[in-house]
Formats: sequence, structure tokens, C-alpha cells
Amino acid sequence: MNPDGTADSASEPNLEAALALASATGSLETAIGTALSRVGLSFTDLRRLRIIGAQPQGLTREDLAEAMGETRSQAIRSSGPLVKLGWLSRAESGEFILTDSGRHLIDQAEGIAEKAAARWFTDSGLSPSEVIASVGPDRSASSR
Repeated sequence: MNPDGTADSASEPNLEAALALASATGSLETAIGTALSRVGLSFTDLRRLRIIGAQPQGLTREDLAEAMGETRSQAIRSSGPLVKLGWLSRAESGEFILTDSGRHLIDQAEGIAEKAAARWFTDSGLSPSEVIASVGPDRSASSR
């Protein structure tokens, strides 16, 4: 906003785009999360398992926290239930490692999530390829 109360045209489209992106992200996460609840996972859990599974040697809490965009204590707290369920293990040195059971779950959950995402993209009219091109593959935290 300008001092006279009028909208600053240079910043308004940026805020509107940010709000639209946040809304779309929330809607997509809800759609995928609802579908994944059938196998006892949230969308965030699937992202976490995929990120850890992409590193055969495992991930430290610091690396996991950075990849997930959370604090180290959040990374540990959020991964604890996945360890208790047997989908992750913790090495003596502290790294989180995907178990065979976790890998099997990812395989099952990815099919469910893919179908939910396809429905969401169809309903929204957005193109997955255009989203990836505009956001960039390195910003896709769930990439394996």
C-alpha cells in the first residue's frame, strides 16, 4: 500500500500470486492427505519417507530438517512415530534410515497419491508439467 491508501501495483500481484499458491497448495495437500489416510499416512509423512529413502545411507536430523523445511526438533518429533511403526529406523550415529517396510509402504502410497494428484490437477485445470517448469524440480521436496 502507498501512504495515500492506494494499492502499490508492483507488490499487489506478488501478494495475490502468493496467496493463490498457498491456497492451491493447501487444497492439493488436503486432497492427497485424504487419499493417503487409507494407509495411515499423511502427505507430509510420505514426503518425509521419500526424502529419507532417496539416501541409502540415511539422513541426519539436520539434513532431514533442511529438506523438510522444519527445525531439527520438529524433524525428530515428526519422525518418531514413523520409527515406532517400523517404517524408519535410527542408526547408532543418529541418521534416519528407511526400512524395507517403509519402502513397501512408499510403493503402495505413491500409487494412491498419484491418483489423488491427477484428480486434483484435472479439477483445478492446472498442468503438472507447467507447475514443475515454473517452480523447478529442485523445489519439489518430495522428489526421490
